[in-house]
Amino acid sequence: MIQEMWFTALFGQWGWLIAVAIAICINVPIFIWARVKKHLTLLGCLMAGFFGIAYWMINPLFYTLLFVFFISSSILTNYRKKDKKEVQDKFAKGGERDTSQVLANGLGAFIFALGHLLFYVLTNNVIISNAFVYAFIATIGTVNADTWGTEIGILSNDQPYWILNLSQKVERGTSGGVSPKGTGASFIGATIVSIVALIIEALWRNPLSENSTWQIFLFISLTAIVGFIGGLIDSLFGATIQGFFKCTVCGKGTEKRGHCNKPTELQRGSVRFRNDHVNFWASFIAGLIAFGIGCFVYLI
Repeated sequence: MIQEMWFTALFGQWGWLIAVAIAICINVPIFIWARVKKHLTLLGCLMAGFFGIAYWMINPLFYTLLFVFFISSSILTNYRKKDKKEVQDKFAKGGERDTSQVLANGLGAFIFALGHLLFYVLTNNVIISNAFVYAFIATIGTVNADTWGTEIGILSNDQPYWILNLSQKVERGTSGGVSPKGTGASFIGATIVSIVALIIEALWRNPLSENSTWQIFLFISLTAIVGFIGGLIDSLFGATIQGFFKCTVCGKGTEKRGHCNKPTELQRGSVRFRNDHVNFWASFIAGLIAFGIGCFVYLI
């Protein structure tokens, strides 16, 4: 039996048209602002706009969580930007997010949102459908945790610790470096996403309303932990398989393949595995963990 979409339930037969109009009215001003403030490139805006409208049409819960991530990450990226300038020289890309970065942060969540849509509309399998919702929350929680941890962590005056050896310190901005301040910010970033999801669920009770309140509260709360773990996985990948290079001119460590107008030398990891790959796989793995736990929670 095909399930009714939220916009049809609210607005009737032509609800999809009203929902699209609302999505355009909400998204266009936001992405004009993002382009003017150089938070996103033009193509990045178009890709983010696609994700935004798709999430809105599937369920406003998804869109709201994307909005929380986008706004908070944009604000934090520009917070004390001058103080981050030297450290950001290590990063492969600057604060203006391009298409690859938007895909890295949004594709995993889109896969889970699409999975939810298919199971919600085409089947009566509430367990799998809702597990996809939790996977989405954890995925967005992971990318938010990573952004918060990075943007706050590099402002710390203390050198971060190497995630593979916590007795060893590394330079600020080094992939795989963790600090108390950055780790705390990472947990807050993941938790905020889950708190917003809980508030939306309490006010709307959709699409999870067919399940008991304790199950809903328990697992949305667990997604904060999974999102935080996803952020740690991101750091672990950054310390192991992500390509990290050394400038042959100035000797600085960097994620860039070129520095001081010269090619850099690979120090560790894979030359093919960039930060965008790290972000995607860390968030996707966190989503899979949440999906698995979500199925288990609804069976007990």
